Amino acid sequence: LATCDDCLKDILDAKNRRCGHAFTNCTNCGPRFTIIRDVPYDRKRTTMAKFEMCEPCEHEHHNPHDRRFHAQPNACKQCGPVLQLRVEGGSTSDDADLVKTKGLLRRGRIVAIKGVGGYHLACDALSAESTARLRSRKHRPHKPLAVMFRDIAGVKELCEVNEAEEAELLSAARPIVLLARKLTESRLARSISPDTNTVGAFLPYTPLHHLLLQDFQALVMTSGNLTDEPIISDEAELPTLLGPIADAALMHNRSIVHKCDDSVLRVVNGQRQFLRRARGYVPNPIRVAAPGMPHILAVGGELKNTFCLVRDGQAFLSQHIGNLKNYKTYSYFSSEIESWKHLMRIEPQVIAHDLHPGYLSTRFAAIARIPNKVGVQHHHAHIASVMAEHDLHDLVIGVALDGTGYGTDNTIWGGEFMVADRSDFERVAHFKAYRLPGGDKAVEEPWRMAVSVLTSEGLEEAGMRKFPAMKWRLVEKMTKAGFNSPWTSSAGRLFDAVAAILGLCDVTSYEAQAAIRLESIADTRVTDRYPFVVQTWDRPWVLDFGPTVRAILTERRQGVAVSEISAKFHNTIADSVVHTCRFVRGQRDLNIVALSGGVFQNELLLRRTVEGLQSRRFRVFTNTAVPLNDGGLALGQAAVAAERVKRKCA
Repeated sequence: LATCDDCLKDILDAKNRRCGHAFTNCTNCGPRFTIIRDVPYDRKRTTMAKFEMCEPCEHEHHNPHDRRFHAQPNACKQCGPVLQLRVEGGSTSDDADLVKTKGLLRRGRIVAIKGVGGYHLACDALSAESTARLRSRKHRPHKPLAVMFRDIAGVKELCEVNEAEEAELLSAARPIVLLARKLTESRLARSISPDTNTVGAFLPYTPLHHLLLQDFQALVMTSGNLTDEPIISDEAELPTLLGPIADAALMHNRSIVHKCDDSVLRVVNGQRQFLRRARGYVPNPIRVAAPGMPHILAVGGELKNTFCLVRDGQAFLSQHIGNLKNYKTYSYFSSEIESWKHLMRIEPQVIAHDLHPGYLSTRFAAIARIPNKVGVQHHHAHIASVMAEHDLHDLVIGVALDGTGYGTDNTIWGGEFMVADRSDFERVAHFKAYRLPGGDKAVEEPWRMAVSVLTSEGLEEAGMRKFPAMKWRLVEKMTKAGFNSPWTSSAGRLFDAVAAILGLCDVTSYEAQAAIRLESIADTRVTDRYPFVVQTWDRPWVLDFGPTVRAILTERRQGVAVSEISAKFHNTIADSVVHTCRFVRGQRDLNIVALSGGVFQNELLLRRTVEGLQSRRFRVFTNTAVPLNDGGLALGQAAVAAERVKRKCA
């Protein structure tokens, strides 16, 4: 929990014995989850056990009238954790560590700073040179960097902030909140978020942060890790950062048991929308079933992994784990599951997993010594996560739009419409399938998807004018032969193809970069859309965007602005969702729509879709307690497994 106002006063009061103490806390604030080894939550079961309280701290701890009564991490300068600044070639340990750290940051240096859940990489957010250096060293050319501001006034000076966003920024969880950058302000380095006009902003949530930010309006505070690896949390891992990326490291000797990244969210239509759920929200439970159910473990997907444990009908979703394809991340996933099982006193009798046989989470489930294994289709899990959040039990129209999900027909799904309850689903419609040339390579190189779409639509001539002939012919042959080119109905890949056709992104440096650029450039004043066709002569119905692609190419040749084309494309996808849901309602008499999947992280698409559905009197639900992306899959898997166990036992 973020530093409370009373503790903030203590560290800033020159007469207070905790003035300048970077680890000040009370029962209303401070670390919990990241320092706990076991329950019940007592000091001896946390990483504070090695710090013996001095007499004044001991008195506070046992005084029921003191706000530090039974505050397990309670300590002061005399008895608590201490800071240590390490620079290449040596280290220091004295009261000047904070002062020296600030000096390094002012001189444009990059400093790794240990927080409550792991290390941040910090630099001056107002310095274009510093942020460029950080990007270069971290090999992160375009992906946005989070910015920690000194106070809410500083945020408002550089960003647009509405009432709901301000409430999130100031909450005890202190998440990173995506905000619109003020177009009139240029002091924040443009390299913070080169692909968008948004800023991932957050406020200090530890005394150390408050003390650091006294001398800065804003610091970049991005996760201290290498691409796809877990956040670094102890000094044994520090060589990964210190030297290759950071010029110095500000450490402390309070150990971290559970790595925990910052949570990331945005506010859409007045509702919270998680992009990453971790610090500040974990392990708050979500009820998915009645008490008395067997213990369940749901292992999630492969990217943006989280896992979920269920006990007495309460689902405990883990912090963000990450990309399981990375060995260190998979190792952490495995060890953290064991740690959570011990902490929660849960011994699963049921394990739920994705259907994709190649996912490492699926392989984990296959070899787990848990008797009952429940396979859950990827997009059904997305829809079930919405149902679990909002306590929905009857049939719904589920719309799951994302990049990749293994289908029951052994193809890659991603533009899915289903009639579903928590136990099962029927696929009633989907986006038209195209070849995915090169498999995962097409995700990294959107131009490949553009070639696939244009070839499939008989528009080779238009594509050959845009893309190099040699590359075009190679991928064209792959798609026509079906060589290493599985079928996919993915909405995410359609966005990639359109972005590449418009010249916005041929090769990505981070996930969904093409779609993000496509959304960022859209002129939101445009309300027109392109034609599309819903093929209803067979089941499941097929949404054919061939006419859309043809219209885009025509307008591109006519010189229509890319911003207008992008807006019309977004409007078309939103309209197709509404159109299809109306078809389903007419046939099945269903009026509740559940929206999920990573493509709905596109704010423009989500807004237009929800507005369109609500204007036609649908009741619309989407994820607000867990991420729309694959970070919410484990909750959906747990909900499906719980329902199937319930029905089996009924």
